[in-house]
Amino acid sequence: MEEDGMGIDGARGAALAQLPCFILATADDRGQCDCSYRGRAPRDDGGFDPLVAMPGPAELVFPDYSGNAMFNSLGNLMVNDGISLLFPGSEDGLWTRIDGRARIVDDPRPWASLWPSAQRCVVVSVTAVHRPTE
Repeated sequence: MEEDGMGIDGARGAALAQLPCFILATADDRGQCDCSYRGRAPRDDGGFDPLVAMPGPAELVFPDYSGNAMFNSLGNLMVNDGISLLFPGSEDGLWTRIDGRARIVDDPRPWASLWPSAQRCVVVSVTAVHRPTE
């Protein structure tokens, strides 16, 4: 596995934004893990919202929508900010895993042009990017 450190270049960030989904992993304050699917939201025009946004090489943002009302992932982030995101099948067919520290932003207006129906957003400070070597 290759570790790219903390950076995500513009091309990789753009490719990740166009993927259909990622898997989100969090843990509560006791270390009990939760894993959930996050997918792109459809727009009225038949297109899709971007999956994520990359404001910089060490920052990633994704929207939070009304889901199953269990609040597992975001509830975990409220007590343990560690997060991993697994993006299967990126632009070259290989997966990408991003680790970091997350914070929940309850006001999604800064990203309303990307995700008009988001209830809040999660900002991830990237600490590591992992990719397979083959």
